[in-house]
Amino acid sequence: MFYVDQNQKANFTMPYEFPLAVHESYLKDKPLGFNDWHWHEEIQFSYILSGEMILSCMSKDFLLTAGDGIFINSNCAHMSRPTGPESARYLSVNIQPSLLTLFHGSVVEQKYFLPYANHPKLQVIAFSAKQPEQKQFIEDLIQMFRLIDRAEFGYELETYGQLFHIWKQLLIMARTTSLPGVRLERQEAHAMMQYIQEHYMEPIRLEDLARHVHLSKGECSRIFKATYHTSIMAHVIDCRISKSIPLLSGTSLSVGEIALQCGFNSASYFTKAFREKVGIAPLQYRKK
Repeated sequence: MFYVDQNQKANFTMPYEFPLAVHESYLKDKPLGFNDWHWHEEIQFSYILSGEMILSCMSKDFLLTAGDGIFINSNCAHMSRPTGPESARYLSVNIQPSLLTLFHGSVVEQKYFLPYANHPKLQVIAFSAKQPEQKQFIEDLIQMFRLIDRAEFGYELETYGQLFHIWKQLLIMARTTSLPGVRLERQEAHAMMQYIQEHYMEPIRLEDLARHVHLSKGECSRIFKATYHTSIMAHVIDCRISKSIPLLSGTSLSVGEIALQCGFNSASYFTKAFREKVGIAPLQYRKK
C-alpha cells in the first residue's frame, strides 16, 4: 500500500485516475510498535477505530481515542505511538492535493485550495467525538470511508462530493473559529532529519548537523527537540534501529554485520539499544 523512503517520505500506491487510498493501521503490528516520523505530499484524514494513541505533529501532541478523527495537511512531518499495551487501530485516507483543485487555474484551486495549503490553522486539526460541534464532521468522515469501502456504482462521484463538503467545513473552521495556529515546521529541522536519514551508517556528530544547516549546536538541538519532541541523538538511534529491522527479518547477516551497516560501533551496543527500544534482543526478534 505504501513505503517510507530514505528521506522519511511515505509513498502511497493509488490510481492515477482517482488518486486517493485508504489503509488500516494497527500500531502493535509496526516493527517498533509505533509509526516513526514521516511525511507525505498527500493530505490525510484518519479515524480512530479502537484503542488510544498520541499523534505528534508540528510541535504539538494530540491524544486520540476511539471515535476521534484528525486531519494532517500536505508535507507535515508526524509520528504516532500508543499510550499503552492495547495499542490503537485506525483508518486513514490519503488524498493527492490535485484531487481538490479540479484543474490548474480553476476557481477551486485559486480560491479554496492554494490559500489554505499552508495555512497555519490548517496544518493539523484533531476532532473529538466528545465535542458536540465536531460530531457532525466525524460522521461526515465516516460516511466518506463507507463510500470508498463499498465501491458501488458511482461511488467516485459521491466520494468527490463528500470530500469537497468536508474540505469546506475545514475552511470554515479556519476562517471563523479560534483554532490555535501551530508553528510551521522549521526547514532546518527537516534538513537535519533528512541528513540523519542519508548518513545514519556513518558517525553523526552534532557539529556535522550544525555545519549542515548553518546554525549553532545549541540552536540545532533546540529546534529539533521543539519540532520532533526528541533529541537529535535519540532520533539517530531510533533511525538506525528502524534500518536494522528489514536486515534482521530479510537477510542472514549476523548481528555484528547488521550493527556495522546501521551505524553502531559494536554488536553489544546495537543489542542493548535494540532491546531498550523493541523490548527483545535482535536475535529474538529474528526468530519471532
